[in-house]
This record gives sequence, structure tokens and C-alpha cells, in this order.
Amino acid sequence: MKQKFEKTDAKYLEDRCKLSEKYGPRELWSVIDHWPLYCGIGNLARFVSIYEIFRSTLDVPGHVAEFGSWRGANLLFLAKLMRILDPHGSKQVHCFDSFEGLTSFSPEDGTAAEKKGAYKGSFEEMADVIGLYGLEDEIDFHKGLVEETLQPFLDEFFEYRFSFVYCDVDLYEATKQILIGLHPRMCKGGVFVLDEWNYSDYPGESAAVREFLEKHGSDYAVEQVRNARQPSLVLRKTVD
Repeated sequence: MKQKFEKTDAKYLEDRCKLSEKYGPRELWSVIDHWPLYCGIGNLARFVSIYEIFRSTLDVPGHVAEFGSWRGANLLFLAKLMRILDPHGSKQVHCFDSFEGLTSFSPEDGTAAEKKGAYKGSFEEMADVIGLYGLEDEIDFHKGLVEETLQPFLDEFFEYRFSFVYCDVDLYEATKQILIGLHPRMCKGGVFVLDEWNYSDYPGESAAVREFLEKHGSDYAVEQVRNARQPSLVLRKTVD
């Protein structure tokens, strides 16, 4: 199936490869410190959107969680935003990831099973960067499959509530467990942010969201994410 922006993306990736070859390797931090020069517009739009959604939950009580962190870009973005916008608050960022990539599939995931092993992250590299910025106290890790780690976590910390949950696991079963498990823990005004909703490459996420809304849709406002391809959906809780 043809995807929106398919031709535009292909040209952009080709052109940036040529530009990279033209100017050759660069020292890492000289690129990072000038990141607006190199960052793609689509990627910048993504993080601007996440910032706006995150900012809308600052006055909502409860922790922050990301499910599916890959290399840690969004995880560190959230932790740094917390340091800037709520430096003395009690909210903590929780990371749920196996760091083994996509491994467990359901029939609802369709052809996504062909991507087995994709999005395998490096916990060691992420930990080093977290140490560089002194964010160890702000981030709590829960390593393993969501289907195996989330419920024990909820059972142990029955008092925890949440204000912002970023769901980027792509697959049906993990998405289902996140929505069902954290629904009663989500405070009024808090959000589930879906990264791959309505994407044909990962139909399982959409299937899990549809089933969840069939049961709990009256408790949420369904919001479009403007001016960004991902995230693609926000579910904002409207009841206590």
C-alpha cells in the first residue's frame, strides 16, 4: 500500500546521504550542539508535538512512562523536559523496554512479524548518556517484555498514578496490556500517546486501541496530533 509522503521521504533520504558524503564525517558533539541545522523537519515536528502534549499534562498529578524506548531519544527528551519544566517536582520517568527489539507477535500484528528484531536498543549507551547529564535519579528502568514486567510493577507499586504515558511498542499484545493496566492508574487530564496508531505497517496497535475504546471510550477524549506524523493519537482521560 502506498504511504503518504513515500516519494518525499525517499528523495529526502537520498539527498541527505549525498550531503553527508559531500562533507564527510563530523565530530559527534559539533553536530549535536548545532542540531537544528541537521534535524529533519518531520523529526523536529515530532518532538515539538510531544513537547506540547507533555506540557499540557504538567498540572496533572502522576508519573511519566514510556513503553518502547529503542535508543532512548524520546526517553531522554522527556526526562530533560522534566528537568527544565518541573525541576523540583516528584514526577519520575519510567522506561519499559526489553532492549531486544520486536520479538513477540500476535495474529493482529499482521505483516509486522516480518520486522522481528527491529528497534533493538543499546542499554549501555543509553545509560552512559543518562550519566553524562546526571539524570539517573529521574529515570527508573523496567527491563523485559511489557507483557512480563508491567503487571508485577503495578502489583508492587499499587499507589502509583500516571499523567503521561507514551506507547511506542508497535504491537498488539503489549499495547493492549499498557492500556488496560494503566487505565485505572491514569489521572483525570492525563494522556496515552500512541506512536503507531492508524499505521498499516503495525496494525496491532490500532486493533488494541479500538478494543480499548469499545470498553472505555466514554472515559477519554480522542485527539488528533496536529502537524506531525508521529505520534498519531492522544487519548486524554476525562473522568476521575
